[in-house]
Amino acid sequence: MPTADIRSHLLVDADWLTQHIDDPAVRLIDCDQQELSFNREHIPGAVSFPIHPYFRNTDTGVGVATAEQAERILRGLGVSADTQVVCYDSQGGLMAARVWWVLWYYGHDNAAVLDGGWNAWSEAGRPTTREWAAPAAGDWTATVHPDRIESCDTIMAKLDDPGFQTLDVRSLSEWDGTRPSPTQRHFGHIPGTIHIEWVEFVDWDNGARFKPVTTMRSMLDGLGIDPDTRIVPYCGGGIRAAHAAFILRLLGYNDIANYDRSWSEWGNRDDAPIARPA
Repeated sequence: MPTADIRSHLLVDADWLTQHIDDPAVRLIDCDQQELSFNREHIPGAVSFPIHPYFRNTDTGVGVATAEQAERILRGLGVSADTQVVCYDSQGGLMAARVWWVLWYYGHDNAAVLDGGWNAWSEAGRPTTREWAAPAAGDWTATVHPDRIESCDTIMAKLDDPGFQTLDVRSLSEWDGTRPSPTQRHFGHIPGTIHIEWVEFVDWDNGARFKPVTTMRSMLDGLGIDPDTRIVPYCGGGIRAAHAAFILRLLGYNDIANYDRSWSEWGNRDDAPIARPA
């Protein structure tokens, strides 16, 4: 893929944030769990994510939050249609990318992840505070984009489609079955899937920043990921998969979706085929 396809606006760095930190059109969201973010300082101007950053359905705890729930949560954080949202965390972008994906799933394309998040910001000695921002409520409206999510049924219907590819981003022990999954069927993976653990995309020794885009694209090319296919990452429950979806989107892949229920659904379906490493 040509370099021009890279969506650099999806990943902002500390210099960009410093220049825009007082911009009222920018909403900075600390996406760590509150037990983490409330026990440390945070970036000035940030708001704290009010529920668990897995952004699950708040009634059932399963699957993604409904459009109505997402609207209530994000409006309360001061998000409107024209808001530039910047998400960050202290976990290699895992939680930030999840919030980014929910925003993207519901049609808010003006969202980005802070490269390195809290780790890179604090290690560089940037300003921090104990005060949370208190913005006025926004008027953001969620619009479901069904092409940005997949389910067990839709994936099973495409397993033999050469234009369809799944990407397993679980740990190697989950992939090879040495760590059983807490599902009815403990071992295995979706047939035909390609495996790479999500942590491989993060340079943990460099402020938990993402690896260079050229490196990440070479990694995916080396795995045989075809940019002309529909690519669907999955994991145990759609969180690590959202991280991979963010990376694929950043790198310019166009037809991507998150298998949000992931192995928690696939591993509990008797009719879902399973492959196991040789």
